[in-house]
Amino acid sequence: MSASVCVLGSSSRGNATAISFDDSGKFVLVDAGLSPRRVRQSFVDAGASARFHTLRAIFLTHLDRDHWSPGWVRQLQRAPVPVILRRAHAEMALSMGVPPACLRPLDGPFRLGDTADVQPIAVPHDELGSTAFRFDCEHARIGHATDLGAVTDDLLEAFANLDMLSIESNYDEQMQRESTRPYFLKSRIMGGRGHLSNEQALVAAQTLTAAGSVQHLVLLHLSQQCNRPELARSLFTAALPSMANALVISRPDAPTPLMRIRRSEVAIA
Repeated sequence: MSASVCVLGSSSRGNATAISFDDSGKFVLVDAGLSPRRVRQSFVDAGASARFHTLRAIFLTHLDRDHWSPGWVRQLQRAPVPVILRRAHAEMALSMGVPPACLRPLDGPFRLGDTADVQPIAVPHDELGSTAFRFDCEHARIGHATDLGAVTDDLLEAFANLDMLSIESNYDEQMQRESTRPYFLKSRIMGGRGHLSNEQALVAAQTLTAAGSVQHLVLLHLSQQCNRPELARSLFTAALPSMANALVISRPDAPTPLMRIRRSEVAIA
């Protein structure tokens, strides 16, 4: 038995990650910024349809358009599942069409059925913030953090001793500064409540992989204007050579390979 993860797409054009905690085929989505049709097609493209065939819940980091697609409103009216998010985002979720019967606001850790313990972590992003999630199940410890302007002590503490780390690596600082983007946008992105640079993500990854338990390190939400996959890969492999073979860079237009995780037996000091 193992847990399975597939990042179906990650960029300003849409974000969604599928996680199955066992071999049942039941899965959750972290963010629903891809339409239901595109999610289904991504499973086919990844060769993962056998692993992901019954949606049991959607976890939302926040409600930006690239994390919540309007196509899910009608889908959830036909086939409701819980939509789980921090209470700070509940009002916006309702205004964007999340059916009230599906909405599950939360204030702290909880148990998802009999499969996983879930810990939400508030992280800085624009006015309402975003939410990182840690999932602990029998087979894996998984951390997912995207759209955060800074790596907080709370996040580092919550993400200790993971088997899989997915973290935003949004922009290359030099490309961002030299881009033709307006000053206000650059300031928002780099001002501590926007997005993580490659360098900031690397510093966090160095801390979070030091215990030796991380089997997959996934970089999320690379900017198509102010980043390049080869830049991020070069930086991470040079600074973290032990993770070179474990590094996966998400794409805006295609799913990652299916990643299977089994809980590490690395001793925790």
